[in-house]
Amino acid sequence: MGGTVPPLPDSDRGRGASRPGASGQPRGRDAGTPAVAVSTHRAMTPESMAGAIEAGLKTDRFGRPLSVYEQVGSTNDEAAPLARQGASEGTTVIAQVQTRGRGRRGRTWHSPAGGLWLSVVLRPRLAREQWPLLGLAASAGAADAVGEVARLPVRVKWPNDLLVEKRKIGGVLIETSGTAAIAGIGINANVPPGALDPEIGGTSLLAWLGHPVDLVELACAVLGRFEWHYDLLHRDPEAILGRWREHDVTLGRQVRVWGAQDLEGVAEDVDSRGALLVRTPEGLQRVVAGDVSLRTVETPAE
Repeated sequence: MGGTVPPLPDSDRGRGASRPGASGQPRGRDAGTPAVAVSTHRAMTPESMAGAIEAGLKTDRFGRPLSVYEQVGSTNDEAAPLARQGASEGTTVIAQVQTRGRGRRGRTWHSPAGGLWLSVVLRPRLAREQWPLLGLAASAGAADAVGEVARLPVRVKWPNDLLVEKRKIGGVLIETSGTAAIAGIGINANVPPGALDPEIGGTSLLAWLGHPVDLVELACAVLGRFEWHYDLLHRDPEAILGRWREHDVTLGRQVRVWGAQDLEGVAEDVDSRGALLVRTPEGLQRVVAGDVSLRTVETPAE
């Protein structure tokens, strides 16, 4: 639906430039930056990681320009002022560690070394009421990318959770910044099991596979798949809904929703604006935002 999904990126595109290092900005080994190991067992400083990602990108806009940080509070918080200052669509911020990562409703999202934590500046050419579809496009794109890099079936739970066998592997957070949107994507890639947040009950690719994945390959794949789905959203919003449904685990299930109103029922569909339609004893309810628990899954709402 909506065209053929392109192959994963390879490494034949030349590298671009990343922002120079200053206090709190991307830094190289000569500044004493700790190394981060990836699946190739090479040591990756923020500068070397940025160069490797830029060399592997197959995107037109996403990841261009790119800044990679050793540590930030939140990549969304780093990207938001860039958007307000006129940063072009696709401007991307990646952090090796987030100290104040967050999910929906301001919840803390534990973001230690080994994960992929990134944010992309978007300038949607959509009516504001369609902006919730951005999260569906990002979720579908991230699920495609993680699934193909890790060779795992990755599913999505409305509105933006990424799951492997009912356990949370990552998520998406869309926030507005003036006329722009910031899409934050977090994936528990090479996070050791002991570093995972026990309150979420999630997993990581490292824990699931027993070996690390290449964070550079994963970053290139996520940016490529997300851009493809984002462009598809602008061409054919209904096609994005179809792509999201292909990964979905929510529809047709008994759910409980916490949000502006708490309700229980059967999740029947998502509408043209990305809202979840839940059939309750009182009738069909439209849920714009909230936390969803699949009632047959013994995990807390996320």
